[in-house]
Amino acid sequence: MDTLKKHLPGSGQEGLHELQNMAQRFEEKIFTAATSQ
Repeated sequence: MDTLKKHLPGSGQEGLHELQNMAQRFEEKIFTAATSQ
């Protein structure tokens, strides 16, 4: 999470919220790929 924060152009709560959304979408893609095999 800290590594991603360093590369995120936005700051504050809005940037953190976007980062959390990105992480959630990534987790969903990984979960879907893992369970569909």
